[in-house]
Amino acid sequence: MMMNLFNIFDPSTFIMNLEINWISTLLILILMPNLIWISPNRIKMILNKIFISLNNEMLMLNKKSLFKSPSFMFISLFMFIFLNNFMSLFPYIFSSSSHMIFSMTLALPFWMFFILMSIYKNTNKMIAHLIPLNTPMMLAPLMSLIETMSILIRPISLSIRLTANLIAGHLLMSLLNYNSIMIIILLMQMFMMMFELCVAIIQSYVFSILSCLYSSE
Repeated sequence: MMMNLFNIFDPSTFIMNLEINWISTLLILILMPNLIWISPNRIKMILNKIFISLNNEMLMLNKKSLFKSPSFMFISLFMFIFLNNFMSLFPYIFSSSSHMIFSMTLALPFWMFFILMSIYKNTNKMIAHLIPLNTPMMLAPLMSLIETMSILIRPISLSIRLTANLIAGHLLMSLLNYNSIMIIILLMQMFMMMFELCVAIIQSYVFSILSCLYSSE
């Protein structure tokens, strides 16, 4: 039972020493027809509305003009995470976004880029940001240590938030399969699928918005 329960989290399908399960990360890009992006359709209209809303919110967070804002990068990050979260809802598809390797690969480079660019361009402001305004001199060393730890822990918190929420939902759906009352299973599975779809959207949104917020700081 435990082996079946954790099969969706097992990247152990090897062909020519390659972990084939990780191909599911790009599977949606292979299966999605190009006409979705070219011809006018409802999916494209919905995506455009989502992109416009995200762009407006990220412009507000960054407080920059349209040409200087990195919102395109964060919208692409949102779309990539959402597509992977969405693909993991289908049966027998490896859930790549439920692994720390996946989330840390996204969070760590963004965090390192923001930190290095802040040190390179605004070294004085970066150091001054470690001590909040109107902090007593006696507490300044302690507050700088706390702020440093909060900055260092940001990629870990981003990764754990994304991974833990998706793992919890997938495990609940797997546990429901062992219930013997079929009607209850069907109703609960339908509810869990809708719930997991909402979680896939929300976690993609939270990851991209927090990354944008950290870059603005």
